[in-house]
Amino acid sequence: MPVSGYAFSGWSGGVCSGTASVCSVTVTKALTVTATFAAIQSSDAAPLLYSDLDSGPNTGGKDGKGAFVTVWGKNFGSVRGTSLITVGGGAVDNYVQWSDTKITFQLGANAKTGSIELKNAAGQVSNGLPFTVRAGQIYFVSPTGVGNGDFASPMSAAAAYGKMVPGSTFYYRAGVYSGTYGDKNWGQWNYTLGPDQKGTAGNNVALIGYPAEVAEFRAPGSSYGGIVLNNGLGVSDYVTIANLTVKGADVAIGSGACTTCTTPKNGASHVRIVGNMLSASYIGNTATGVVSVGADGFRIFGNEFKDTGVDPTLNNNHALYIQVGSSDVDVGWNSFHDLKMGHVIQVHTDNAFKYENVRIHDNVLSATATANSRGINVGNVSPGSWGAIYDNVLYNLGQSFSAINLAGGDWKIYNNTMYNIATPYGMLLINGAGGQTAQVYNNIFYSDGSSPYVGAVNGGSLSGVVLSNNLYFNKGAAPSGDSAAVTTNPQFVNASAGNFRLQTGSPAIDKGTGVVTSVVTRDVDGNSRTQNGSVDIGAFEVKR
Repeated sequence: MPVSGYAFSGWSGGVCSGTASVCSVTVTKALTVTATFAAIQSSDAAPLLYSDLDSGPNTGGKDGKGAFVTVWGKNFGSVRGTSLITVGGGAVDNYVQWSDTKITFQLGANAKTGSIELKNAAGQVSNGLPFTVRAGQIYFVSPTGVGNGDFASPMSAAAAYGKMVPGSTFYYRAGVYSGTYGDKNWGQWNYTLGPDQKGTAGNNVALIGYPAEVAEFRAPGSSYGGIVLNNGLGVSDYVTIANLTVKGADVAIGSGACTTCTTPKNGASHVRIVGNMLSASYIGNTATGVVSVGADGFRIFGNEFKDTGVDPTLNNNHALYIQVGSSDVDVGWNSFHDLKMGHVIQVHTDNAFKYENVRIHDNVLSATATANSRGINVGNVSPGSWGAIYDNVLYNLGQSFSAINLAGGDWKIYNNTMYNIATPYGMLLINGAGGQTAQVYNNIFYSDGSSPYVGAVNGGSLSGVVLSNNLYFNKGAAPSGDSAAVTTNPQFVNASAGNFRLQTGSPAIDKGTGVVTSVVTRDVDGNSRTQNGSVDIGAFEVKR
């Protein structure tokens, strides 16, 4: 059993081998067994990576103390002790839950517009998250509610629909929400939101699961799903959906975009989808996503996408589908696992549109079997599209295709870790003559032994790909274009257990290029990307 700060990395000594946490030994003579433990490096002072709300009232709601806000990060401490969270310099009122990675608090009267910051017992102050204290109504909802929406008298989900105006916040109490509530003009959905239910800039309509409870939206039929932001009369912009379990049929959360139309960005815009558990049954070939993005300004943070799809896999199904030229889209800190589909993250529409400033970072994409799903795809995009794919961990997938596929645009591919990707073409694949270009720096390409590191197919060319400071292992020599390549074992802490942090003696340490720090400032754990003046290769930085 490892002590705090360490992880078990494997057995040696001849009697035991492998990485299983238990090894049974029959002792018939003197034997030697060695268990090796690798240090897990701690992060910099308590970063606050993201929050569900970025604005809310500090009055009203439970006990008149305002909205509940949840923040996620690293190394908060398993108990609060003397640590303190402030908003705009004012101490928050109370803490509903506290863990090493997640804190929920109620704003209270002292909270002001400014930054959410954490000061720990050692006096270290985290980086801040911008937050605006504003007016707005707070309501509580229950599957059996018949009240007025007060904490002691929750309302029904249908009644909540009628109260959705800019700045209103709804906390859904535990239970299953499987009906159709409010407008039913467009298919079988729990909620079909339109122009009358939208928020405004700085005044989102927020649908949030009550802290430490499980509020589950379940598709009311065999098609469609949980929440769609278009009722046929128009879209519902500026909506926050957080801390819910949403089980869709075809879709869990839909932007309401028309994907066959020629008008770009025709779905809802400026939507926050944070900290949810998301899945869809995907019985048929739906050509959609568990979550779809249909306009600018989406923030998709810290969700768990899981348990989706059937055998045989259907390649037109996706977990996250970024469509119709959606730009300024930020996808971070999500977990994608146990999915049976095509590309897990898809940037594509049949009509080619321009996608600008799409950021896909700090996500973990994995599968039980490499045949179950592919990785990240940039598909049919028009010239001028651009973005960054960085700090992601992709393993045990590929579906004989790729981990990252680029069919157009200009992309920064920085500090990703790719492991056991099944592909005859390339873990990073340049696909088609779309004129795509890429800067590929500081990535770990750990082959399964037969899969190439980088490749081009269907008229694609590597001439627009700049390779530098990547680590290539288990499939021979590095590509000739990478003059600063590392070609030895990266020494993960425990790859078979999904732990791709670096051991302290890893050859990936300090071998990256610092060019990436204009985009990549922290690693997946929140560590500063520059340690001792250098940057490591891969998704994890060793703190020293």
